[in-house]
Amino acid sequence: MSPPSPLPSDLRVVHVVTRYTGGSVRRVLDVVRTVPGEHVVIVGPDSDLGRVAELDDLASVVIEDGLRREVSPTDARAVAALRARLRGARPHVVHTHQSKGGLLGRVAARAAGVPVVYHSASMASFGPGYGRAESAVFRAAEWSTAPLVDRYFVVGRDLADRLANGARVPRRKLEVVRSTIDADRFAPGGPSARAEARAALGLDPHEPVVAYVGSLEPRKGVTVLPEAVAVASAGAGTLVVAGDGPQAAEVEAEAERLGLRARLLGHVDRVQDVMRAADVVALPSGAEGLPQVLVQAAMVGVPFVAHDVDGVRELIDGGAAGRVVPLGDRDRFADALRTLLARRERRVAPRSRWAEWGLDHVGRRYRAAYSADLTRGTGARRPGA
Repeated sequence: MSPPSPLPSDLRVVHVVTRYTGGSVRRVLDVVRTVPGEHVVIVGPDSDLGRVAELDDLASVVIEDGLRREVSPTDARAVAALRARLRGARPHVVHTHQSKGGLLGRVAARAAGVPVVYHSASMASFGPGYGRAESAVFRAAEWSTAPLVDRYFVVGRDLADRLANGARVPRRKLEVVRSTIDADRFAPGGPSARAEARAALGLDPHEPVVAYVGSLEPRKGVTVLPEAVAVASAGAGTLVVAGDGPQAAEVEAEAERLGLRARLLGHVDRVQDVMRAADVVALPSGAEGLPQVLVQAAMVGVPFVAHDVDGVRELIDGGAAGRVVPLGDRDRFADALRTLLARRERRVAPRSRWAEWGLDHVGRRYRAAYSADLTRGTGARRPGA
């Protein structure tokens, strides 16, 4: 196989992101850090501005007021504004992220004559876990605009299948590229790692501990966790929550009502320590693409319980220790937690299984795709032509 052609020395890439927050932050950073060139990141006003600041030395950032998550009659104006920005910037590539940014960005990019259009998908906005009407709208929108996209970068095989089967995206356009994780940061640690992590968090060395890592919002299903942990541990366990969001107070109130010990830590930089302290990581989410938090748990060696959403079975097939329960089945979720809490065992998959999540591997995949698409077909045209 011949090596990829060199990228243009004046490569210009514009990213379009609905809300710069969550898993899409990692996807943007992966491209910006590994694809050499000038990067501009257009974000909506509901973005996490603290995370946006991380781009200061890597890319130029533009806030586009019309780029919002909700479907709105103003979306047409947002497309017009994006098209005008793209005509002025004349990028070689527009790389979109998240469903809404992907839909509006690809339409604007083609209207502006951009040679190559990519979309990074961390999850689908249709299927189980979404309302019927919402699911139908986004499925139809994805299907009808897929011809505008040269290549989809998807986080996992399950997500690729959903886009191919549910939205009829051509298989040839779907490429699995993981979101990076620093495997060294999530190394299991020595035999005393759990005891040290618990001591640092002020947890009893012997109590059953269930951890949740992520945002506290409705899609994640976090409000069911206090009851599930209380049932699974017969009221003797502790729920540790690393993350923040609009449902934090509701989770805390439900734990208090049940008499369950709960530690809501808010945003935590070293989530690996939370995982090392836990007996089980729980993810009651109703929709995912391939949950990064479960990859991290698998690297640490902590078993998990999750609903049967995209990516979970893929991780178990790859060597992760976990239990999958049907979406919305609270009783089976609690039963799975009970089983794993009783065992309190660690199982670390071979490190070689996680090479796909390394920055070097991910960077090579992006650079190869950019090079191939920019040197053939429409990608060979000058930007803005």
